[in-house]
Amino acid sequence: MSDKNEEQAKLIQENEDKKAGISSEKLNLIIALCAILISAASFYATYLQADAAERQVKAMTLPLVQFSSGNWDNEARKQELTLTLKNAGVGPAIIKRVDYKYQQQSYSSLNAFYKACCSEEATEYFSRVKQNAEMGKANTDGLYITTPLINSIIPGQEETPFLTFALTEDNQIFWQKLNDERFNLTLKVCYCSLLDECYNTEQNGIVEPIEFCPALLRSD
Repeated sequence: MSDKNEEQAKLIQENEDKKAGISSEKLNLIIALCAILISAASFYATYLQADAAERQVKAMTLPLVQFSSGNWDNEARKQELTLTLKNAGVGPAIIKRVDYKYQQQSYSSLNAFYKACCSEEATEYFSRVKQNAEMGKANTDGLYITTPLINSIIPGQEETPFLTFALTEDNQIFWQKLNDERFNLTLKVCYCSLLDECYNTEQNGIVEPIEFCPALLRSD
């Protein structure tokens, strides 16, 4: 076939392609665009799946710390003052900082709080305990018992009493004072999950995500 015939055949083919409404260049462009769209959709689907998996992991490890107090032991059927942190979430909570707030003041420890609220009653009580111990009359009933909270771990759906104080004749003045003043006490708790995600809570059920828990400076 001569060059002239080949050129005519090419022109005829191009005319036929134009009549068909699509050229080879357009076809290649459409195929390329389709490939890009499919890749983008696949990437987005992978992102959604990864995001859903991350949310599921967070939900499975999310702690929710709450503060409560009481003055009655149902099992022992006796009056016992308790201050408790409960983890109402599903994942463990690592307690990093606790601020005891009383009468618009913040205290770094439970001891600092009871000195602020009940100094006179506490002094009389602890003096009596010390005196009884020196006289060999130590009695474990009605002792003021505390448990450290900082860096403690509270499993999901578990609770940690950090103060237990059973009522007896020897401690009733201090006990009653604490029982009255516990209603004026609130706790600001900073804690972290096992994923090292940290939260602040001051009112039960209200949680503020934060980058990290600030160091606790002791004041007592």
